[in-house]
Amino acid sequence: MDRAIEFVKSNPEVFAALVAAIGIVGGIAGNWISARVQAAGGKAQANAAVDAARITTEAERMAALREDRKVQIAAFIRCAREILKHTELMFLEEGHEEATEAGHEELMQLEGQLELVAPETVLAHAERVMDGVGRSIELAFQRGPGARAERALTRVHREGHPAAHRAVRCLAELRAAHSAGDENLGEQQAFRSAATTALDDVPSLTNEQKHLLVLDATWPPLDPALREITTARANAVRDLVSAARSVLGADRS
Repeated sequence: MDRAIEFVKSNPEVFAALVAAIGIVGGIAGNWISARVQAAGGKAQANAAVDAARITTEAERMAALREDRKVQIAAFIRCAREILKHTELMFLEEGHEEATEAGHEELMQLEGQLELVAPETVLAHAERVMDGVGRSIELAFQRGPGARAERALTRVHREGHPAAHRAVRCLAELRAAHSAGDENLGEQQAFRSAATTALDDVPSLTNEQKHLLVLDATWPPLDPALREITTARANAVRDLVSAARSVLGADRS
């Protein structure tokens, strides 16, 4: 080792070559280390970019889903309320049957679309709304014509026509007899005949209206059934709106 050192010292050319070689090796090593560091940094940056892109894509997907949910739920609630407006008017006037049926078809389609995007909590309340709307439609078609005929009879009654007064009294007796049950079928038939005879003398009523008035008097009272259905469907719509607001984050500040 000492001889090698002495040899290098006594030969400046060898010393210079050795120093140059060390410099080259050191540069290569430094470049290699620097390349490794840069490669590691580049990989980390690439991974961070991938993660950022994934987060951005997921955020965009959730935002699109939230907007889709908002649109679908709003359309469902709007359609349900529109149908209920028509069913309520069916007790007052004619001409809402077609809109009610068309609205129900649209509502069923909207429910199907809602099933694709809404969570189970929202769908459960939407099912209750569908049930309430269905019951409202059924009651409106069943009892709406009779209710309209009764309004027509009431108008004539208010005008003071004696036959209308008798018809109102006979229909009330017929309704009371049916509400009491089937213990006295003969009495029910007698009241039905009396109501039919009284209605025959009432002016401004069609034969269909007279038939509807007698038929309606044999069914349970309308008002309690209407209140029950109205309350149930109102609660269902309110709960659906509340669940939708929760899902969409409308209550968060």
